[in-house]
Amino acid sequence: MKSYASMVLGGESRNVEQLGAYVAWLINNQLFQENIERAAGSGVTRVRMQDLTGADFLSTELHGELKPEQLTKAGRAFTEHYLLSGLYDKDYHQVQFMGDNEWLRYADLAPLISRAYRSFAKPERTGLSGTLAKVLKFPSRKR
Repeated sequence: MKSYASMVLGGESRNVEQLGAYVAWLINNQLFQENIERAAGSGVTRVRMQDLTGADFLSTELHGELKPEQLTKAGRAFTEHYLLSGLYDKDYHQVQFMGDNEWLRYADLAPLISRAYRSFAKPERTGLSGTLAKVLKFPSRKR
């Protein structure tokens, strides 16, 4: 399978921090396959403890590439909807952060990603069935 994204280290197309923040969010929301979490166990734990950045995890454990086979079914569906469509880029650029601490940027960015995920994962309700409760009829006792 082809990759969703690869790290770019220099120039105008540099995306290390941007892609790394998304990878950190995927880790924190358990959207990587179990075999990836097992194989990179200490790295996953370090990201969750904010001792290792998502960019560092991407470069060391994922060899610079985010691939579909690394993610759960829900992770793939969300990544195709959010990352590949450019919606993530818009959210990332809303965060006004300058500095070296990627976890401070992540703290502002993660709620935006989570909101997009909740919106994506929420089942659509249409028509009356989505707004009205189902009425159950129980047999009455005959006296």
